[in-house]
Amino acid sequence: MVLLHVKRSDKDTFLYETPAATEVDAVLTQVVKIHNLRHKLTRLADAASSLAEHGPMKPPEQQGLDDETPLLEDYDVGTGTVAPRSRSERGPNYRPDPTERRTGNAPTDEIAAVIKRTVEDGRALVSERQVQMKRATTAKSLEEAVNNIRGAVMIAYPMGLPDYDLVRQILEEREELEGAAAMQVLDGGAASLWCFNKELQKEKLLSDYVGKNDKTKVVAKLQKKGAGAPQREPIVSEDEQKAMIAFYHKKQQEAEKLALEDEDAYLHSQWANPKALKSAFTGIGEVSWKAR
Repeated sequence: MVLLHVKRSDKDTFLYETPAATEVDAVLTQVVKIHNLRHKLTRLADAASSLAEHGPMKPPEQQGLDDETPLLEDYDVGTGTVAPRSRSERGPNYRPDPTERRTGNAPTDEIAAVIKRTVEDGRALVSERQVQMKRATTAKSLEEAVNNIRGAVMIAYPMGLPDYDLVRQILEEREELEGAAAMQVLDGGAASLWCFNKELQKEKLLSDYVGKNDKTKVVAKLQKKGAGAPQREPIVSEDEQKAMIAFYHKKQQEAEKLALEDEDAYLHSQWANPKALKSAFTGIGEVSWKAR
């Protein structure tokens, strides 16, 4: 299996395994799917963590308002009266949300622990440590992590979350992405894969670029099509650069220390004592005198 070290950026990276005889189009489809699933799982983990800590989200018109802020008023068509909207009741596990986006009615500690455990498992799958531990990422494992969070949320809220809750929107693929989050999502038809500073052509095989050896490991850059060639990989890695800088500073400190010492400082050493041989034969050794 060829091991592709797929990079979107230095922090957004994962490993993907595939046979060398696979078509580039199939590889690109799977890589883009894994990339989008990783970001979906990251957003879902963040939202589910807030759900476990502070409960469901408030209605959109009440988000950002604290308990002391007067609520909006509703007009009753039947009676022709205007009455303020009722506030949500506080549950036994009330934990106020600092952002005022959630109600604060968190689930019980036992159920919250189940949600947090699935969240941590999901975050571990998208962590950079997966690359350091040389573990390849698959779409199946990411989908299982999403389903585990879904199951934990269903246990906590069997009647379902509000339609406007972010966790429910992510699980139902109804999330409206904006800004940087929207730019992270890639379309398979508008994405490209680069290796060896070349854009891989979809109609070719992966072996046309990496060879027929299935034990090859290469770095592949994933980006939007038409964006041009990505930045080349540095010759020296970040860890190697840090080690080189530390070694340079250590040598510089040693040189400064030697420069401060007297040129005749070696004469004070035991091996430079001209009477060392005589002392060895007489057995006297070093004699120190102490005045009384």
